[in-house]
Amino acid sequence: MKKSIPALILILLLSTFWQALATASETVWFTNVTASADISTKQATVTGKVASGAGQLVTLKVAEPGGQLFLDSITSGDGGAFTFTWNISAEGKYEVQLGVENSDTPYKTSFSYGQPASAPPSATPSAKPSVAPSATPTPTPSPGTGSGSGPPASPAPTPSPAVVRVTEDKLAMNDALKEATFTLGTSTEARIPAALLDKLAQGGSGLNLAGADFTLKLSARTLGELLAAASKSSGEAVISVVKVPPAGSESLLALAKQREFADLKLASDIYEFKAKLISAGGAETPVTAFAHPVTLQLKASGLAAAKLAGLYYISDTGELEYIGSLSAGNVASGQTDHFSKYAVLEYRKTFSDVPAGSWAYDAVTEMAAKHIVEGISQREFAPGRQVTRAEFAALLVRALGLGGGSAAFTDVPAAKWYADEVAAAYQAGIIKGTGTDTFRPEQTISREEMAAMLVRAWSILHPQTKPDAAASPVFKDQAAVSIWARDAVSTAAGLGLMKGRSASAFVPQGTTTRAEAAQAIANIGNAGND
Repeated sequence: MKKSIPALILILLLSTFWQALATASETVWFTNVTASADISTKQATVTGKVASGAGQLVTLKVAEPGGQLFLDSITSGDGGAFTFTWNISAEGKYEVQLGVENSDTPYKTSFSYGQPASAPPSATPSAKPSVAPSATPTPTPSPGTGSGSGPPASPAPTPSPAVVRVTEDKLAMNDALKEATFTLGTSTEARIPAALLDKLAQGGSGLNLAGADFTLKLSARTLGELLAAASKSSGEAVISVVKVPPAGSESLLALAKQREFADLKLASDIYEFKAKLISAGGAETPVTAFAHPVTLQLKASGLAAAKLAGLYYISDTGELEYIGSLSAGNVASGQTDHFSKYAVLEYRKTFSDVPAGSWAYDAVTEMAAKHIVEGISQREFAPGRQVTRAEFAALLVRALGLGGGSAAFTDVPAAKWYADEVAAAYQAGIIKGTGTDTFRPEQTISREEMAAMLVRAWSILHPQTKPDAAASPVFKDQAAVSIWARDAVSTAAGLGLMKGRSASAFVPQGTTTRAEAAQAIANIGNAGND
């Protein structure tokens, strides 16, 4: 899945922290450290205690066998105890480093996964601790067993698709929508001659390749793109759609769960889409990307939580890319510029500090499933942390799927992670400057400022709807609301985008937390839809 800006920032901060540790001079004392991997769950665990006690930020850095780094952090509990657990699949040796903020050289140890066990590696902190623990070795799995370590067994090969030719007489034309539809079965390869591509593209018509549970929409511009490539060899464009066999689907889902630290459930078959060009002489050229995105629709079934469902690209290594949400008729839709494997997934990401009983649980879980919000680590969301003006603008831009634009704010440098989001929000009219050329992006957002942004964002989604002023509640601290924000506060409360901090007080100059921001973004999707 594409890494979000907050996730990249976390990695950069942790990387900087580890560089600082290498040059520090004070001693770090870790005790009772163990590092091991469980072949039955394919999870690695590092536990121990930090001598400075509870409430310390303990950071973990792991060099994986393939050269990738895994970074995480957690706050130590009673007695300084901490536990890190994460999913792994690659066989080999894992190098582990532990550190504490404002401390010296990191504590080092290692463990192996999926390889013959050897003598337990000794921990190697730079300074001698009172106890020098060793990492727990990993048991060697028996070869050929179903619970062995490493990547899942290779699935059965995908069946070869049947070849069908797309001809004009087999198209269902819709002149009003400017599109033609060709009914396509599963495990089918559709061959589209250059002459038909030309006719559709010149007429400005798109082509839908529609099956029982999927529809692939190729715009006239995309057809023109394929035509330009196919015409060079007097050939044809080929689109194939094949269901991934159950064994392959289970393997991909298992890999995705390990990467995402989330509970994932298939809500459709996994489909593999491919495109290529075949010349008149029979030479084949794969089409790996499209200059103009294509629209993909998959029908979902067996949903347990529809609000958590979305359309995903799934790589062969289990990496996910969220491309669209569920709409009417349980159809998930999104745009992509490349083909591969796609499916509808229910995505449930939970955090230890937002338990199921929390008032913010539903909103945080739903917004995490739509990849609008993320945690500060794999396990923590920090629901009480304050939100800045730039952060909230970015959340609204993601929620509305906005992009592009420019904003000439002198305090929003182009290199900042939020520069594009602030520009998009400004272009859409969601934000305004605090002066002639400033935005104050890193200032904590007030509740009345959030109300103003929410109302503008809601108006983008409902351009023809006017809120009912009579439905707006009256707060006892109405006079404390800034004059410029009074209409927005009243409208936001009337639409249900925000509530007062109590039954009668809005607290307009109060700050906003991450949990409140997630709830407000979730409210936008529900407000005014009755």
